Amino acid sequence: MAIIPEWITEWIQKDRLVGNKFRISQSYLRHSKRIQLARSERDTESGLERFHYVVHSPKYGRYNVRYERGRYQCNCPFFKHRGICSHIFGVCRLTDIWPERESIFNHD
Repeated sequence: MAIIPEWITEWIQKDRLVGNKFRISQSYLRHSKRIQLARSERDTESGLERFHYVVHSPKYGRYNVRYERGRYQCNCPFFKHRGICSHIFGVCRLTDIWPERESIFNHD
């Protein structure tokens, strides 16, 4: 079981929409084929990790979740407004790699 950073737990409890996205992410985990690794790279010298997952939403289709240099990105509409989404939560829960607080609240 993934250990969720405290600041994310607090955010989920305070923000109803984010909490809802976190709950939705559980359905992706229950159906293992909904989260598929597309590619992954790790630099042994720097420890830098990059990966790309495809998350299949039964209602809306496929979304691409990318992680590089401590930052997550998703091509879904909710991510553009909040910097997080159910697709990213699903990948975080699967990989146990959580975003840094600064990457969420200072996203482009």
